[in-house]
Amino acid sequence: MLDTLDLHLSLDKATYQTEMERLMMQLRSLQNACWEKKMPVIVVLEGWAASGKGALVKKMIAYMDPRGFQVHPIWPSTKAERQYPFLWRFWKKLPARGAIAFYYHSWYTHVLEDRLFDRIAVADVPAALAQINAFERHLVDDGAAIAKFWIHLSRKELKQRLQEYAAHPLTAWRVRSEDWQQEKNYDRYTAYAEEMLVQTSTGSAPWTLVEGNSQRWARVKVLTQLTATLTEALDRLHLQFPVPTLPPQAHLEPTEPDILAQVDFSHALSESDYRQQLGQVQVQLRKLQLSIYRYRIPVLVLFEGWDAAGKGGAIKRLTDILDPRSYFVHPFAAPTDEEKAHHYLWRFWRQLPTSGTIGIFDRSWYGRVLVERVEGFATETEWRRAYREINEFEAQLTSAGYVLVKIWLHISPEEQMKRFLERRDDQFKEYKLTDEDWRNRDKWPYYEVAVNQALQRTSTPNAPWAVISANDKYYARVQVIQTVVAAIRAELNRRKCKK
Repeated sequence: MLDTLDLHLSLDKATYQTEMERLMMQLRSLQNACWEKKMPVIVVLEGWAASGKGALVKKMIAYMDPRGFQVHPIWPSTKAERQYPFLWRFWKKLPARGAIAFYYHSWYTHVLEDRLFDRIAVADVPAALAQINAFERHLVDDGAAIAKFWIHLSRKELKQRLQEYAAHPLTAWRVRSEDWQQEKNYDRYTAYAEEMLVQTSTGSAPWTLVEGNSQRWARVKVLTQLTATLTEALDRLHLQFPVPTLPPQAHLEPTEPDILAQVDFSHALSESDYRQQLGQVQVQLRKLQLSIYRYRIPVLVLFEGWDAAGKGGAIKRLTDILDPRSYFVHPFAAPTDEEKAHHYLWRFWRQLPTSGTIGIFDRSWYGRVLVERVEGFATETEWRRAYREINEFEAQLTSAGYVLVKIWLHISPEEQMKRFLERRDDQFKEYKLTDEDWRNRDKWPYYEVAVNQALQRTSTPNAPWAVISANDKYYARVQVIQTVVAAIRAELNRRKCKK
């Protein structure tokens, strides 16, 4: 593939200047259009060291409004960043709707430079490429435009440029030892690049190969393709029409399993049994917290469930005995304006627990297929697409070593009404009961369908749902901690077996 590029292509100075002036004015106009349409833009610049990526970025932003773009130079991940899934640091750097982000190197460093220096196992490369494809598809499906460029140099040109940069006192600092290793391992690096290009040039985010021996030619080609990509993406926005939605689903289809109907509400504990069992499982969890820290295992516990199902009480008992320095609880409410300016998963990526700690989410990304679906905050296309997005997101977490525990606390409509009335009549609890709770209760049949479908479509071998009978709070609290304990033990046993 790369060896078929004609690296002798070039432009004379007059043609170059004319084309650059025209393209830069067009790019400035497109930046305004992207801002008006609130379309985020991601520009990925990859290629050989000294291929002119930095100078190209400088040229592109020269005519642009500096309030509407960011440039992200990507270096090898830090020790802190390596405690998260490798895409974590890139999710944090995503542009808001209407903004443009330039990535000078990108997530592809993980399957190129990290691979060259054995910072990623060969067996892990296919999974990393698949995760990158999913990441980019999520963004494009959410309305982003992605333009990816690979700037290619001949081996002779690469060596010559590195020597020139290294010899000049103002540019010598830019030449890294890793850059010389690219030249030394030119054929091997080319093979890695070709594999990456083939595997990640998708319909959502195709690659543009750029002949880079001539910087004039490279700059004009990149800008020509970038303006074409933005124009096409904006045209697609103009052509989009509202998609008819189906009526709200109040009943499951005959072929769909009713998982919630299988929950046995007869489970209960006396107060004395509760005190005894709660103390035992809390001690087990406290001991496991030490193992989590020692083995640098990140744990993420998601709580979902009906209003008044007892999530707060269960979280309190879960954390009562834990070392507060090694866990955090994050309640998620309706997204803020900043959060709504990004992909819906963005705010959850930012709050992931680091290695050796426990993160507890009160509500989670399942809001996309539950409340956002039922209340119409997400389109039918968006919430139907979210099942796959959620499964891919969770697969990235578990493949990165996370223990992911997903808990649905289930109560009956009668028990919910009883608790609502208790809250209404208790001056110390009445703040917990809101008008929204009553509105949600009126839509119980719709939520019941949405919950059943979410449980069925997102319960995977590595990230299964635990549906817990919560009519009896004592029983539910003990079951929650036992579920977390079992999941952590399973991960510890898995790691011991790998040794």
